[in-house]
Amino acid sequence: MARKFILTVVFGMLFSTLYLFAITITVPGNSDFVMYLNLSNISDQELATVLQDADITPIISVYGKLSIGNALNPSFFDELENFSPKVLFGSPIGIVLPGKIGDKSLEFLLSYMFDTNVQIPKLTINEPSVVTIDNKKLHIIRSKDNIYLCFNKDISMFTKDMLNTKISAISLSTKDDVIAYFKTYKKSFIGEFLYTFGDYFGIPNSDELIITKNGENYSLSVTVNKTFSDYEKKLVLTRRGILKELSYLNGANVIVALDTSNIADLSLLSKNLDMDIPQEIQKVFEFLDSFNSIALSATFDGYFTFSGTYKPENEQDARFISSLLKNQLSNMGYQVVVENQKINIYPSQIDKALLKSITENASFILSINYSDEESSAMLSIKTEILDSGNLSISGEFNNLAWFLEKFEELAEPYFDETYEEEWEYKEDENWDEEYEEYDEEYEEEYEEEYGEERYEEEDTTEEINYSELEYEIADEIVKILNACADYVRNQGPQEVTLEDLYDYGYIDYIPDNFDVKGVVMNDGTVYVVIHVDVSEYDVEPSNIKSILYYDKNIYSDIINGKISVILHVEPEQKAEE
Repeated sequence: MARKFILTVVFGMLFSTLYLFAITITVPGNSDFVMYLNLSNISDQELATVLQDADITPIISVYGKLSIGNALNPSFFDELENFSPKVLFGSPIGIVLPGKIGDKSLEFLLSYMFDTNVQIPKLTINEPSVVTIDNKKLHIIRSKDNIYLCFNKDISMFTKDMLNTKISAISLSTKDDVIAYFKTYKKSFIGEFLYTFGDYFGIPNSDELIITKNGENYSLSVTVNKTFSDYEKKLVLTRRGILKELSYLNGANVIVALDTSNIADLSLLSKNLDMDIPQEIQKVFEFLDSFNSIALSATFDGYFTFSGTYKPENEQDARFISSLLKNQLSNMGYQVVVENQKINIYPSQIDKALLKSITENASFILSINYSDEESSAMLSIKTEILDSGNLSISGEFNNLAWFLEKFEELAEPYFDETYEEEWEYKEDENWDEEYEEYDEEYEEEYEEEYGEERYEEEDTTEEINYSELEYEIADEIVKILNACADYVRNQGPQEVTLEDLYDYGYIDYIPDNFDVKGVVMNDGTVYVVIHVDVSEYDVEPSNIKSILYYDKNIYSDIINGKISVILHVEPEQKAEE
């Protein structure tokens, strides 16, 4: 229904084209926020007629406290569900209607808003009058320039005292090119929301949001102001530019880049995604806690890129991921390149000039564009940490309603699908050959890197003596390696952790210096990487590596002083019926 617009106004969701009005809004100085919206040339013809008939300037302002107040009552959720402005009754909220509106025009508008016949008494300048609507009180104050609709007694008192100069006032002049403006004082609505969901460095204390329109394009600008301790400010400033040098595909339909340095679990991304992203690449999402930042880009015709800056302490994981993906993606037409502490994945056939690097001091980037024969739409959002530590959010968008409709159409087939049990493996006649080639390739790489060293050791007459502790650590590695293999074979293809091994009785205790991570491939193969930190022991990592290779026939590597071993367990083939 058209009367739903008032509640929509209050929550800042109704945008329109420009109408050249410049007015000054005056609200009580103890308000937590003030906002205004330009409602000219709206698409709802019924509402346009109401505003025109009421002779009301199409700029509506909202102010008050960021609180429900005493608005919560048995009918609150019913009114909220129906988008009725009656939901505001009892809340410390006021609406400013600009201009010298006549009593009859005001009655007409209020009757329309609340879907009932409203009659107002004669209004006295700067004094509140009360109108009862469905047994709820609406306080109306006429000033010499505006009408104030106050939804509880306190906001009515604040407004009256402001008009009578008993308390300070906040004055705000509207701008012709701004269609939506929102500013908080002493409190932060947007900042508190972001704080709850992870942006917890510094204490947010105020917000400012501005939406402008140029032609068919809308621009968004948000600033979240914060107070910092010196310690937290230094920490947050280290994250400036964390996305720099990540690559993306220029002209991609979707680009997402984000700071992952403080994310322990991205389970949403670690699941199989309903997108045209190779499922082998999706496995990298299970290791996102190894990256400081990542960038993804994709086109609707099937191209996809991944770029990630890994943490120095997680170089073993990065080596594991890259070696795994190189083997699996080379036949799919993808390049996997590791350089400058980054892993980049991109289609082999594209022109490398299309790979662009992020140069902005952004901490999050989202860009989506879509077009067809009917129309086109675009959405772009970027967050940036400023020199002061404050957060800036900027964006552009157009034709958003059409895009959301198209997105729903595109996504619907994915949500309608029903998936069979994941443990039903697909038959692949080249499956055994593929992983035999992987083993041979891995062994050849190892021989190239370490073969010369081995032969030198064999040719020397000097005998190398390994310590008892080095043998014990090697035995412990073998024990964990075998436990992982037994666990996967007995429990079925699944990820492996030390806690799982302990809970199921495969090991007697959890060693502090071991770290185990696993990933399950689509065919049921499980890859497990085991890291062993021996820095606190009086041992030589290369000796342990030699013991594993010569005595245990196990390949290992040493990165940053840690011993890394990779295990892969293939699924058991089902017996032919």
